[in-house]
Amino acid sequence: MTLELAAAFLDRHLATWTQPKPLVVGISGPQGLGKSHLADGLLAHCQQHHPRLNCVGVLIDDFYLTHAQQERVSACARRSGNSILEGRGLPGTHDLPLATSTMAALVAGDVPVRVPRYDKGAFGGAGDRVPQLQWHVVDRPADVIVLEGWFNGYRRMAPGVFGAAYLACGRSGAVLRSAMHHLADINARLGEYEELWDLFDCSIVLCTQDLGLVYRWRRQQEAALVARTGRGMTDGAVDAFVRRYMPMYELYYWRTCAAGLLRPGTTLCLQIDLARRVTGQAVK
Repeated sequence: MTLELAAAFLDRHLATWTQPKPLVVGISGPQGLGKSHLADGLLAHCQQHHPRLNCVGVLIDDFYLTHAQQERVSACARRSGNSILEGRGLPGTHDLPLATSTMAALVAGDVPVRVPRYDKGAFGGAGDRVPQLQWHVVDRPADVIVLEGWFNGYRRMAPGVFGAAYLACGRSGAVLRSAMHHLADINARLGEYEELWDLFDCSIVLCTQDLGLVYRWRRQQEAALVARTGRGMTDGAVDAFVRRYMPMYELYYWRTCAAGLLRPGTTLCLQIDLARRVTGQAVK
């Protein structure tokens, strides 16, 4: 049902789309909840029901820093005690100039566009960007662009608002495991991503009321990667990986689910249960 509801939402926007640019769709939600499956399904839906349109899928993950670059970020994080930047994933671990220039070229129809790809199984699950010869080439202008990412739409809070939000999470060990100034640094970095979020014309958010399920979903996702490629993280490594994301979910995710990402009427929020079934929906 998730795909059916999302496809109907997309079709409604396509039916009224008159802008001389691609319709940019953002998909947001925690790891393992089904974002990639949904994005792939929407692209297949476009190919089947809108065959004249060129629909392009992009992952924010594909703009991660290279392994060597991330190793330098991780080393700096270890020296400062900021464990949430020890490894890919959080704001500050992406090549933003590459991301913004790639998306700008896709929106402008400045083809051909080479879209990077990231191998999450490389270096024992630490990951690395693949060589440019293996990047995806978009050789004709896009009509629909689907950008998927776990923190799509998360926006920087003003310093005073952030401080209050941090202190309000006093019962959450996930937040308190990180010093306020470390999370304030991540909050500031979020502002650098807003140029990407501002490209969205509509968005779909997958929502859950139990963030503890993210651990189970992410283990399932990694097990599928290992079965497919023979490479990936152990369950323990997956749990440690997800643990670094939890402060972000506690601070920003509920806001995204409550208010949407964009202008009123442009975000479809889908409530998802343990089995990834839709239990509720709202347009915000």
